[in-house]
Amino acid sequence: MSEKLDLLAKVEREILRFDQLMLDISSSFLVETLAPRVHIIKPKPAHRPQTAQRRDVRLTLMAIVHGVEVAGLAVLLELLEGLKAGQIPLEVPLGVALGNLPATQKGVRFVDRDLNRSFGREAVESSEDRRADELEKLLGRSDLMIDFHQVRLQIDRPFWIFPYSKKGYHFARAVAPEVSLITHWGRGFSQEGQCSDEWLNHNGGIGVTMELGQNGFDPAQITLGFGVVKKALAVVTGAHFGHPESPSTTARAPLYTWGEIIAYPPTGGPVLDAGWHNFKMATAGGRLGTFNGQDVCASVSGPVLFPKYPDQPTNGVYGNTAPAAELIRILKVIDESDLPAEK
Repeated sequence: MSEKLDLLAKVEREILRFDQLMLDISSSFLVETLAPRVHIIKPKPAHRPQTAQRRDVRLTLMAIVHGVEVAGLAVLLELLEGLKAGQIPLEVPLGVALGNLPATQKGVRFVDRDLNRSFGREAVESSEDRRADELEKLLGRSDLMIDFHQVRLQIDRPFWIFPYSKKGYHFARAVAPEVSLITHWGRGFSQEGQCSDEWLNHNGGIGVTMELGQNGFDPAQITLGFGVVKKALAVVTGAHFGHPESPSTTARAPLYTWGEIIAYPPTGGPVLDAGWHNFKMATAGGRLGTFNGQDVCASVSGPVLFPKYPDQPTNGVYGNTAPAAELIRILKVIDESDLPAEK
């Protein structure tokens, strides 16, 4: 309990620090506030001419769309500190947003429903629906967006994950080619509703998501995320002013898509065997768990992703143990030639 209380206290301090930094940088930049903790930071006209386009925000960075995934908050704080100190040049409009503040302050993934399944919904039935509407005001003006997330269980690497688009794929590879990349097409990520990147892709922009690692304020993840932010700013700034960066010579990390998605049955209680974690290898025909006394087995071989242990807390804080829509996913390695030809 003390671990959770310490974490919640730190989160509260960091949110207040975010607010203070936004005030501090307003002396050097133009700040447009669209909703609480949803801002556009613009160079002053003396530095660069302002655009009048509908999509006037070249890059948006989001964090804590899930309340317990806090490393992205620390990444945004590093960015704002750099802007305040004049150590990071800003020549194009930049969006920054914090997602599910009530969930973060309670130390849970969400309050009423998953915010990252709440974009594009007509119904406004929850606090997350209302917050998604506020965030869409920024996303609707954004060319590109990186949404920083973390995973619940153990993992040995960061990874990109987003619905495939040619521009999104090349953007992610330009920013961090050394990071594993998972992409998918032909159906939404979840039947529960649209994620932030999916909504933006359906509404004229390009959205990508980076999973930094396991939940928590991990210094290595924060360093990685800050590096991604600086590189992304360089990429979009160069493209905006007609000076695209040369292709990276860094070796590209593996590319994956879904090999199998095992749904949660509508009735009963499937149970994964102990020990599954992100990127642990499954083998075709190998047992994953049980359901009603029968083995649940993989039909393909590959690394697993997002195994669901609903009652297992992580890092002393998680919450929201309602039944999941799926039990586990299995990845398969693909080549660029396997990607859709035009999208």
